[in-house]
Amino acid sequence: MVYIGETSRSLKERAKEHEADNRLRRDKPISQHFNGAGHRVQDMGVSVLSQIRDSSRYYRLIGELEFIKKFETQSPNRLNTKNQLDVLLRETI
Repeated sequence: MVYIGETSRSLKERAKEHEADNRLRRDKPISQHFNGAGHRVQDMGVSVLSQIRDSSRYYRLIGELEFIKKFETQSPNRLNTKNQLDVLLRETI
């Protein structure tokens, strides 16, 4: 299962947040997946797909949206639940 995400924080910090979500069984897509039958937090892996040096969230959201489409990770059958295009449009208007 693939989840695409963007962050302005360090990858280590963001991965620790996902691990905490799993450990505390928070109501989030990754936590629900890894706390489900046949999965463990130890199964989770992290890979960097792209680094954007610009500090603008706009460019991170564009990149995230492109990867979500490329890897087809949008819900209901995958883990990305937010409509990134709506988020992007709200932030640029």
